[in-house]
Amino acid sequence: MLQVSTAAVSVLTQERASQELPESFGVRVFAQADETGQPALALAFSEEPLEGDQVTEQEGTEIYVAPELAEPLADSVLDVEDTPEGPQLTLVPQDDEER
Repeated sequence: MLQVSTAAVSVLTQERASQELPESFGVRVFAQADETGQPALALAFSEEPLEGDQVTEQEGTEIYVAPELAEPLADSVLDVEDTPEGPQLTLVPQDDEER
């Protein structure tokens, strides 16, 4: 199952607060077409999972993974990469993530 690092939970918690959303909102991970029409990973805050979503809770934050992504992301970790623009969420293999 997709894991979420402590750093990523912190970034998501800060973003949820900046949007003035209740702490009860989870983070939904789903596929969405990018500007070129290619499938891309998307994240959004959601009051509840959609039917079929895989649900987990990590460090007090509920994570909802769309069914079509549950298997492909099963061995991944949502982590944070420092960039010149600030922290950016990224996916890394579970073996590479340091906890």
